[in-house]
Amino acid sequence: MTKCDFLKKYFVVVLLVGCGIFSTLSARAVFAEGIDGLVKSLHSKDERTQLSAVDALGRLKKNNAIEALLDFVFIEAENWRVKIRAILLLGDIPDPRVSDRLVTIFNNPFLNEECPAMKWHTAMALGKDFNRGTRAVDSLIEALDYDNLLVREGVIRSLGEIGDPRAVPFLIPALTDRSFAIRFSTIRALERINDPRAIPYLRQAADKDKDAQIKETALSVLKKFKEDERFHD
Repeated sequence: MTKCDFLKKYFVVVLLVGCGIFSTLSARAVFAEGIDGLVKSLHSKDERTQLSAVDALGRLKKNNAIEALLDFVFIEAENWRVKIRAILLLGDIPDPRVSDRLVTIFNNPFLNEECPAMKWHTAMALGKDFNRGTRAVDSLIEALDYDNLLVREGVIRSLGEIGDPRAVPFLIPALTDRSFAIRFSTIRALERINDPRAIPYLRQAADKDKDAQIKETALSVLKKFKEDERFHD
């Protein structure tokens, strides 16, 4: 296991434990209840019933099912574990209206209570290529200065998954961050975005970074840039 693999697993464990997110999702679906029944189950006092309702509504992908999940994640008093599951399912829906609502959750401290797990998972939910050119990119870029290391790492990964070139100039400073995880995730994000503006900064990382794995990863990404015919004169 590489240092980065270990750190990624560590980050997720810390996030889940820190806000009490460890839970075994119920495998049961409750499709037989119909949407009205599922919505009622969302507000059950039993966590497994709630999780089953979230999964069932997420599979339906109908407008009223999606609206029910969106309404649910905006209720402050509901169970965080269940809300996070709903947010991750909503993140798979390529609808700008859904993305905008997730951006609101990501930015609004009254909805996420500044919980790192909530913000990290919401950032992950936004990290889809269909969010390129949307408010999601702007919000994630703004969060690059967030004071929580775990959230920043998640934001960087999501910007890489989206692949919007607008993020490149804002990601470049993170190549010299004190954190190994931030530098490594930034290199991978720049690799995914595949914008030639990153090349000189990746060269600096390959030449000057003190960590052997960072140097090796930067060199590997530079090699891919070199092999890309679009960047040849």
